[in-house]
Amino acid sequence: MRHLIARRRRPAASRGLSLVELMVTVTVAGLLAMAASPHLADYMNNSRLREGGNVLQAEALFAQSEAIKRNRVVRMTTSGSTIQVLEAQDAAATTLLRERTLAGGVTAAAATVDFSPRGYLVDRSVAPSVEFVAAAIDLSMPGVTCSSDQRCPGLRVDGGGGIRLCGNKLSGC
Repeated sequence: MRHLIARRRRPAASRGLSLVELMVTVTVAGLLAMAASPHLADYMNNSRLREGGNVLQAEALFAQSEAIKRNRVVRMTTSGSTIQVLEAQDAAATTLLRERTLAGGVTAAAATVDFSPRGYLVDRSVAPSVEFVAAAIDLSMPGVTCSSDQRCPGLRVDGGGGIRLCGNKLSGC
C-alpha cells in the first residue's frame, strides 16, 4: 500500500520539447542542410545528364530498330535539346517518325546518324550505301563543366551498329 501512495505523490513526467531543445534541433538541421547543398547540386546535375543520356540512347535504339523493321534508311538527328527520328531513304524527302526533347537544360551536340536497313551506320557523305562509320554524340548542360564530379555522358555508335552510353565522355568512352 505504501508503494502505491509513493507513486501517486510523484509528479507526472513532462511531455513534449522545450523551446531550447527545438532551437538546437533546428540549428543542427540547418547546418547539415548547408553542408549538403553543394553535393546536392552535383547530384541533380548528374541525374539530369544521365537521364538525357538514357533518352538519347533509347532514341538511337528506336531509330536502329525502325531501320531494320522498315527495311529503309532511318536517320536520327540531334540539335540542342531536340532529338528527331526520320525515315530518310530518300535524303531529300524525309518523314518524321518521332521527336523528343531533352529535359532539365540538357543539350546534345549537333549530329546526324543514319542507320541502314541492316542496322549499321551509313555515311552519306561518301556514298548513300557505305557502311561502318562510327558516330559520337556528347551531352552537356549550360554552366556545368564536365569533370570527375560532373559526369557528362556520351553516346557512341560503332560502325557495326553497336550502341552504348558512356557514363563520362572524359574517361575514355
